[in-house]
Amino acid sequence: MATAEVNGALAWLHILAAIGWMGTAMFLVMVLAPSMRGLSPSSRRDLILKLFPRFIRYVTVFATLTLVAGVLLAFGHAGSSLELLSPATTWGLMITVGASLALVAYALALGLGLRSARKIVKILTTQQDPQQAPPPEIMQLQGRMRLTATTVIILLMLSLVFMVAASRL
Repeated sequence: MATAEVNGALAWLHILAAIGWMGTAMFLVMVLAPSMRGLSPSSRRDLILKLFPRFIRYVTVFATLTLVAGVLLAFGHAGSSLELLSPATTWGLMITVGASLALVAYALALGLGLRSARKIVKILTTQQDPQQAPPPEIMQLQGRMRLTATTVIILLMLSLVFMVAASRL
């Protein structure tokens, strides 16, 4: 079993990384996407080219740190008594369900959401005329990003419910 200090540090890292991950998804859905609708094509292009590379980096770092710290925290909590992690125990079931939801969110965020963001950046950097309206594919990719981010938010909120329930046991 890890020391209380190590578990405490892992818990804080896990929580702060999860806040960062959920915050970036919420920012995309609640602030960025609605704000971009009223912008001119050149302003939208400039905003995307400035924000998306940073957005991609932060989501990748926060999501990965959340999962890594969570796994280390679970094993630190269980110590040599790995049967605690078994879904046969209430704590193990809560952790397993919460971690499974977070893993699905991770796969969606990196596999679908960030792939769409990278493709948008690639299309816009190769676009010849910044004043020209973006290709229709951009709107589809942005819609996919919004839907993915919304789904990730829901999955992370459900995961949070299970993780908090497990912490109370």
